[in-house]
Amino acid sequence: MPERSAAFDLVIIGGGPGGYVSAIKAAQLGIKTALVEKNKVGGTCLHQGCIPTKVLLHSADIYRKLLKAHEYGITFDKLGINYPQFHRRKESVVKRLFQGTQFLLKKNGVEVFEGEGQLTSANNVLIKKNGTDIVELSAKNVILATGSVPLIPRTIPHDAKYVLTSDNILLQEEIPKSIIIAGGGAVGIEFAYLFNILGSKVTIVELLDDVLPAEDKEIRATLRKILTKRGVDILTKTSLEKVEVDNGVRVEIKSKIDTPHSPTTTENKDYLKADYLLLALGRTPALTHLGIEKLSLNFKGKYLQTNEVMETSQKGLYAIGDITGPPLLAHKASNEGLWAVSHIAGKETTPINYQNIPRVTYCSPQVASVGLTQEEAENKGYKIKVGKFPLIANSKAIIDGEYEDGFVKIIADEKYGEILGAHAVGPNVGELMWGISLTTILEGTASELSSNIYPHPTLSEAILEAAHAAVDKPIHL
Repeated sequence: MPERSAAFDLVIIGGGPGGYVSAIKAAQLGIKTALVEKNKVGGTCLHQGCIPTKVLLHSADIYRKLLKAHEYGITFDKLGINYPQFHRRKESVVKRLFQGTQFLLKKNGVEVFEGEGQLTSANNVLIKKNGTDIVELSAKNVILATGSVPLIPRTIPHDAKYVLTSDNILLQEEIPKSIIIAGGGAVGIEFAYLFNILGSKVTIVELLDDVLPAEDKEIRATLRKILTKRGVDILTKTSLEKVEVDNGVRVEIKSKIDTPHSPTTTENKDYLKADYLLLALGRTPALTHLGIEKLSLNFKGKYLQTNEVMETSQKGLYAIGDITGPPLLAHKASNEGLWAVSHIAGKETTPINYQNIPRVTYCSPQVASVGLTQEEAENKGYKIKVGKFPLIANSKAIIDGEYEDGFVKIIADEKYGEILGAHAVGPNVGELMWGISLTTILEGTASELSSNIYPHPTLSEAILEAAHAAVDKPIHL
């Protein structure tokens, strides 16, 4: 029989950005908290996702800029790539942030248990390690924060050698000569950018009409144009039919081709060969071995259903992050965790407005957005005004030499001027989105954005100009 520990006010299963942030805040509020993590605190985001990929992408960004260093008056004898060093730096950054997370949990008095957490009831969590029952915790409240794992179709032979997920490819220290990327979402686009810049032959295979399908149509069209110009092959309306592994991969694809002036489409089969196939087909909630089948929980498709305070249909049992459904973003998980803890502590706060969650794709140029796309706003029946400003007319973008077809786009309600959405493609535009998110939460208008004072010269002035464009006319265009 496992040892039984003292009771906790809150037990959190999963130590990712949803779980560990919840644990720290709960402890700060005086809630006796335990955190259960089967691998390392920080979760997928820190160890196999957000952080390590962005470290590699940052190194690629530096390399891309150095390729045109002569334009800035900088010369050197030889420029090269030490890809293993990309990975050494990645591991150093991850280690530093991991140690920081461990320190914060200890500093705030969170008791961390290493092992796999499993519910034996709504108020009891059994911890297993290497198949052995270690300890059972009792809790007044439980938060499930187990995240998600890469989606791997059963028909695809995932061998982690030639057919890879985002987890596997982060361990590869050779630059592939060629790679096929299945999926044109954020993960697929980021790796496509990385390997294209490093000299790989990159082919993206996307089932839908375009890459980054959740983004505004003009934004994704611009990014597609840029990537295509750089040599990335993008095949849309195309599916993987068969994958063969033999010292590389041979992929059978099927493409839908629209017939001009006809509602019918034709299908075309072809074959692609490459060193590797990266599966970037999305993620699926990590809900196995949790013991939830014993409880009468409600689901929305494959995701756990919660109320507005993140509580499931079982009182005292909460769920946050990827297991509750899209958007599958680290900052969304953290915010949901803080909201759940606030409820457990008996505090009132503003419910989460999911429309105001910013999203960023960390290719270069970056793609960032918040709120409704133009198409979504029109489909919802809004009469809108659209303000756009190209970065080629922004002084800071010109100084940095980083404007390449980029622009900022603001979508506002025509009658009241309320901001419905903002979208951007350009250098570091992800840094601009928090301000737009705050503006939408405060029900701010395009007129108010255009009346604000922005430092000069900065990229943020593109927001000012786009707001002017939505109200009347931009100044510098």
